[in-house]
Amino acid sequence: MSKQVPPHYRTRTVQPIEIIEMYGLDFARGNALKYLLRAGSKPNEEKSDDLLKAIWYLVYELDGVELADEVNEHLLAYPARDA
Repeated sequence: MSKQVPPHYRTRTVQPIEIIEMYGLDFARGNALKYLLRAGSKPNEEKSDDLLKAIWYLVYELDGVELADEVNEHLLAYPARDA
């Protein structure tokens, strides 16, 4: 089976999935790490898009989907400041 690596990860020597597996991260923490590592490198997406996704998964890990959605709505109410 060939390994499919999206272009926004090809510049990295270690892929996010390798780190996720190495540390035995669960789904939520693994996704948060993935979005943090790729923030700002995916074409046609703002860095803030991936950072907000990472925040959503971290809050979900702490307190579930309701709070994660509430925090996400709050953060989306403010304009992003991509650096």
